Amino acid sequence: MYQNMNKEIHSFKEILGPKGFKSTRGREIIFKELEGRKDHFNAEKLHSALNRKGAKVSRPTIYRTLKLLEKFHLIERLDIKKNCFYYEPTYRKKDHGHLICQRCGKIMDFTCGSIENLKSELVKEKVFKTDNISIHVFGICEACQKASKVKS
Repeated sequence: MYQNMNKEIHSFKEILGPKGFKSTRGREIIFKELEGRKDHFNAEKLHSALNRKGAKVSRPTIYRTLKLLEKFHLIERLDIKKNCFYYEPTYRKKDHGHLICQRCGKIMDFTCGSIENLKSELVKEKVFKTDNISIHVFGICEACQKASKVKS
């Protein structure tokens, strides 16, 4: 996979042309923003971040570009609850899970040896080649647990 978004941008431009998609200024701005992101994000967070930096990219452009990036496997969409999608770049992707707070919506990555063990077992027992494993665990984060205790 890619080492950084700059390489991905170059490759994405090469993919766009033959498929009939243009490399527009708005898409370029979005790619540049994604290069520095270390968190999970949704379209609204991305739009707000771009606005704070003075980059004028419309919401429809953001939504269309996220769909293109997902289509070409440059980002992965996390469907954490009905009609609420978050994304993460695939260049950072390793086998990991997501801890998702059902109160505040915070998403935290986690890894553990058991994921690698599961992957090995699937390969051996089911003769199934895995690309990656993603596990979503829903619950209440530490901050929300503490806030609940304070209110009680």
